Amino acid sequence: MSMAVVSLIVLAVVVAIGFIRKMNIGFISIGAAFIVGTVGGMSAKDIAGGFDASMFVTLVGVTFLFGMASQNGTLELFSRKIIALVGHKTYLIPILMFVLSAFISAIGPGHIAAGILMTTFAVYLAFELDINPMATALYAKLGANAGCASPLSLTGILAKKLSDPLGYTGFAAHLFFSTLLSGFVFTVIVYIIYKGYKVHADNPMKLSELPKFNKQQLLTMAAIVVMVVFCIGFHFDTGLFAFICATVLLLFGCADEKKAIKSIPWGTLIMICGVGVLINVIKTLGGINLISDGLSRLMTRGTAEPIMAATSGILSWVSSTTGVVMPTLYPIADQIAQQFAGGSSMYVELISAITATSFAAAISPLSTGGAIIMSSYSAAKETTTAEMNNMFKTLFLLSVANVGVNVIMAALHVFTLGGMF
Repeated sequence: MSMAVVSLIVLAVVVAIGFIRKMNIGFISIGAAFIVGTVGGMSAKDIAGGFDASMFVTLVGVTFLFGMASQNGTLELFSRKIIALVGHKTYLIPILMFVLSAFISAIGPGHIAAGILMTTFAVYLAFELDINPMATALYAKLGANAGCASPLSLTGILAKKLSDPLGYTGFAAHLFFSTLLSGFVFTVIVYIIYKGYKVHADNPMKLSELPKFNKQQLLTMAAIVVMVVFCIGFHFDTGLFAFICATVLLLFGCADEKKAIKSIPWGTLIMICGVGVLINVIKTLGGINLISDGLSRLMTRGTAEPIMAATSGILSWVSSTTGVVMPTLYPIADQIAQQFAGGSSMYVELISAITATSFAAAISPLSTGGAIIMSSYSAAKETTTAEMNNMFKTLFLLSVANVGVNVIMAALHVFTLGGMF
């Protein structure tokens, strides 16, 4: 048996262990990479070289800054003020939950932080308004997923870090709008299914009754605006600039440093970088080429996108989008684009379909997104086992439907975005 095949078997085993045992596969991946790489003749230096220190620093910087914004109450108060603006027009709340969640996710926190913040907020708000908490939570989580591929957020940063070594640049806007479009399409479907247009309730949030932003919160918002302007407008490194903003906020006492550090999703960062080590070993041993060659035999230029979309959706049901799906499938997308001589445009279309569909699956209760919805619901209201089982089934079926919608979009080449980006 070739080392390429062995490396792929090891990847499958690592993902299976993580799924069954609920373990962080980042740690397992590094250990597995060392064993497989050593057997395959790689040096320890080459194996460790797969750990992307630059990406790790970038992700720590961004998540640390927004951990401060969350810890000092800036993001929550901002959300409450926006909701209060709708007044008695509560039928706008479903739309607003999606837009607000996507916006917060896009400016930096990403799908995990924004998802936790906005989904929890959405569930409690729904119970206060006596409207459907499941639907309201879905609008928030779909929004967080939809906005997460901006160049300032974890997913957008990861996409750039994975693509730069492959020679692909300048696709940030395309990836962002593809994921945003995917989330918006299914949100409209959920809006129709749950009759969001019929939401009528008394809004308990009055703008005049909410506290004003304090000095620390105003400085935090100013720091975020400055980061957005300099990183998008002047192309400064997002992670390093985030450290500058975070340092300034710490000097002005805008947040508790220890609490902000604890809010960094260390487990997620280790997962992303740890799996990256294993993927680098698999690529070196020929595993990526083996998969891409196998897929190439099954697909044509026209079917490549929907097949990759379906693959990412299925893989996302049992693993992390940022931790496993993107690091695994982006190099394969590169190989397929080269196989069909599709160039940069085909690669960007493929990774857009992969990313969007993978996040489409992430509302499953087996994924972080669906788990957040269920835990927020059970924390806000005492629930029976039957209710939780029903919620599990509903979320999984919606996840399957969302993946199906994205595969259809991929088959129709919607993710080309008409060549606008």
